[in-house]
Amino acid sequence: MFLIHNQAGQRGIAVVGFILLSVLPSQGWCQYEVEQASPFWFRGLLDLRVVRGGSAPSWVNRGPGKTRYGGRSDSQGFDRVTRFKLAHLTMEFGGTLPWEITAQAQLNWETDIGDDIHPLLIEAFFRKEWGEWEQGWGLQVGAMQLPFSLEHTGPAWTPLYTLTPSALNTWIWEEGRLVGAEGEWWRMLPIGLRLGVVGGFGFGPDLFGRLLAVRGWVLSDAQLGINSRVPLPAQGIRTSIYDEQDHRPALYTLFAISDERERAALRLGYFDNLGDQGRSGVWETRFGTVGALFHPVPQMDLLVQYLEGTAHVRTPANDTGLSAFYALLSYHHRGHRVSVRYDTFRLRELDDAPPRTREHGDGVTLAYFFEVGLHHRIGFEYIFLHSHRPARLRTDPSDDGWQISYRFRY
Repeated sequence: MFLIHNQAGQRGIAVVGFILLSVLPSQGWCQYEVEQASPFWFRGLLDLRVVRGGSAPSWVNRGPGKTRYGGRSDSQGFDRVTRFKLAHLTMEFGGTLPWEITAQAQLNWETDIGDDIHPLLIEAFFRKEWGEWEQGWGLQVGAMQLPFSLEHTGPAWTPLYTLTPSALNTWIWEEGRLVGAEGEWWRMLPIGLRLGVVGGFGFGPDLFGRLLAVRGWVLSDAQLGINSRVPLPAQGIRTSIYDEQDHRPALYTLFAISDERERAALRLGYFDNLGDQGRSGVWETRFGTVGALFHPVPQMDLLVQYLEGTAHVRTPANDTGLSAFYALLSYHHRGHRVSVRYDTFRLRELDDAPPRTREHGDGVTLAYFFEVGLHHRIGFEYIFLHSHRPARLRTDPSDDGWQISYRFRY
């Protein structure tokens, strides 16, 4: 059903079909968890920012900068720039179809990422659940995101604790998109623990790993879609987020366990795109991730997550080992939230063929949010970030920078 032979044509048909079906009238459900008076719901999000990133041009402009917003290059070298940016413009649609089937779709405009001046399809799926909170199971089909991020739990899948997610979850939310099916089962055990299992398959991530190996790790809250094409360091070259070539399904699974009051949770995930290296340009990428959430007191959140995997490609050879870790502590009281996160990330070469992909780096992110009611939020973030990539022609630039955000959601 989800094999895509004519990528451009069938992708367009899928996008239109999912959006039309998602807006059929029925009882609503949405990410904001606000009760709807109408069976159909619509939500939007606008995020405006004043930013001053690192001195080097950002990766979105094919520069060596590791954050979404960077500086500029001139005859004297690199120079910092203060800019006013539209960070997010999001629309979400949803409703409940007959037989209590939920439909949902999200479109984003991320105008600073390559040639993505058209709407980006973040997700569009149908979901059906059976059972209650204590025990049940669900099934969904459509365009989906891998369910591994602990940070992308805010409105319209934005990071909840900071403006910019960790390097680990930046990458998962860049390349981890596919079209397929996902099943979920959950049960409350007699010993007071809640167990959940997710398993899914999908098509499209045949280039999964290319962006990371060629560009390296970055920290960015830009949300890429099924129809995104992202710039690579080489001039004129872009990579597609969705590119099905070998017609093999990618597989993933997630195991989660938490206590009854959800004061602590452990999540174990695994992904394998089953890439066929016999086809030129197809990547074979697999990784495992482990994450934990703790709430020692109701106002405090502690997150830790680790990822390790490999990405292999035969032509041209560019095999890469990858790993990343972060620890995040967040405290919230009434409308205020303060967060601090530590990141570390690595790339290692698994072959001797150029180009060299070796990289290591770490950073600290500080963030403060103040929310006014349900609709308005003001945020400030400062990132201290350093990375080293031997393949760079220049010395490693400074990636430290700040941004101020005003967000409106409706």
